[in-house]
Amino acid sequence: MNRFVFFLAAATALRADSLEEILKRMDASAKTFQSFTAKLKQIDYTDVLHESSESNGEIRVKRNKNGMIALVSFSDPAPKTMHFAGKTAEIYYPKTKIEEIYDVGKYQGAIDRWIALGFGTSGAELRRDYDIRYVGPQTVGSATATLLELTPKSDEVKKLATQVDLWIKNGESYPLQFKALKPGSKDYLMFVYSDVKINPALSNSDFELKVPADVRKIRPAK
Repeated sequence: MNRFVFFLAAATALRADSLEEILKRMDASAKTFQSFTAKLKQIDYTDVLHESSESNGEIRVKRNKNGMIALVSFSDPAPKTMHFAGKTAEIYYPKTKIEEIYDVGKYQGAIDRWIALGFGTSGAELRRDYDIRYVGPQTVGSATATLLELTPKSDEVKKLATQVDLWIKNGESYPLQFKALKPGSKDYLMFVYSDVKINPALSNSDFELKVPADVRKIRPAK
């Protein structure tokens, strides 16, 4: 009897939400989405070396009338802060006091959708922008999630990733993990989210890129 209860509990824990359940929740949450914050672990894997590097930090994203604004701050092992707003992307390296500034206007739409993929993305938008393959239940840390494999439809997004995997937390509409397969290789970039907060109160000052007066600003693309 105890063995039966154990297997029943295990089967229940690994139950996957259906694709329709997930997409309906995403449609509903997209209507009220304004912002999110989370602790973030980034894993950058290089296949030819069979090596991966990890960075830890935090992410803040907010929707405004011009799209998405975001601030991603990594504390270790190499501190840096990334700021996205409108047609501009900035990366600040505090150890060298260098700020790189990029004009990303050509890719603003793709970057906006990319930064908040799974957060504020409706099910209809997911179907529009990706071919969706339903994989099934998986455990992420101590939580149960449903893995969706996404293949981008647009050439613009394919320049960022040829495949995107989302682990959607059961009963929720947002991902616990996000994995992007880099074009032309088996390399990937993965984001692992924790302590996720949906629609916290965030002011514009929470998205300011604060740099010292003597920072050296460069524009690598020019």
